[in-house]
Amino acid sequence: MRFNPLLAKVGLLAALVAHTASSASEPALLPGLYEVEVRISLPNVGEAAPPNLISRCITPDDIRSGGAFFILSDNPLRQCAVLDYQTTASTVIYRIECAGPNRGSAVATFDIKQTTYRGTIKMNMGGKNMIMSEAQAGKRTGDCH
Repeated sequence: MRFNPLLAKVGLLAALVAHTASSASEPALLPGLYEVEVRISLPNVGEAAPPNLISRCITPDDIRSGGAFFILSDNPLRQCAVLDYQTTASTVIYRIECAGPNRGSAVATFDIKQTTYRGTIKMNMGGKNMIMSEAQAGKRTGDCH
């Protein structure tokens, strides 16, 4: 059997992808009670509403599943599927995709530390041709009750 450089490159690429996928880790965020400031903004408008302060319990399952970093405002995209949820110890990235002819979508990026997180979910509301963002800044205030 002769050495095929193309097959060698494909094999190397497959090994790199497998290593990258297996080296993903859970975010460093500690479970507990969090105070989260939520800001909604529209392009060319700035803040669409005053900031909203939410107190919520974040569990280990919320961190693993992405629920800790999902849309908190009253938004129809909350009903849509999360895709490509990717984590490292310090970042979370995912997409949201809705079904249907006028489907909405979103892209989210979060920076994570042990007791704080900050991120933005940039949303396209689909058939409404409206773009908006939800910014979240959370800090741990204690244990869940």
